[in-house]
Amino acid sequence: MDIKNNLNLWAKKLSEIGVDVSQLIENHGEEIMNATFSNMATNGLAYDGALLQTILYKLTPYALKINEMFPEELRVDKSKIIKVCLLHQIAKSTRLIKNDNEWEIKRGVLYKYNPSNPSIRCGLQSLQMCNENGIQFTMDEVEAMTVNDRDLSDDQARWHSSLFSSIIRQASEMIYLENIERSKKS
Repeated sequence: MDIKNNLNLWAKKLSEIGVDVSQLIENHGEEIMNATFSNMATNGLAYDGALLQTILYKLTPYALKINEMFPEELRVDKSKIIKVCLLHQIAKSTRLIKNDNEWEIKRGVLYKYNPSNPSIRCGLQSLQMCNENGIQFTMDEVEAMTVNDRDLSDDQARWHSSLFSSIIRQASEMIYLENIERSKKS
């Protein structure tokens, strides 16, 4: 895995759909490039560069495949799915930092929450990071950007979210499920 190439590919994919991330890269490029996807070793997604690796090669393809399962008239615009998949978790680049507690590291908690971050959810913080760097979203994109942060007991989110949001949530869940199943077999 070449984390520098992943950053370039991430920026290229966004540029291809008309999203300018030059300011975001200028302000957070190193952090995004090196970010982890998860804090726990047990799911196989906690390592430097895991964020872009996972959203480029797992999350986005899963979301696009789920979308293709629906009748054509119900499908979500592919560029909207790509945009949200590539951006909705970028706050992990500032939210998660390497853990310095040896006891927690031995327990598999390789990254910890950055205490200097605000107490808001990842999707909302990702949305704010994008907003601060000139990236705008439509209302349905905002819903999809923040759907993973909604509690599963939230009936509105669970039963009344758009198909777009449901696709993003399902693709995100698939990543974790895949890695849990892999760990059971190893």
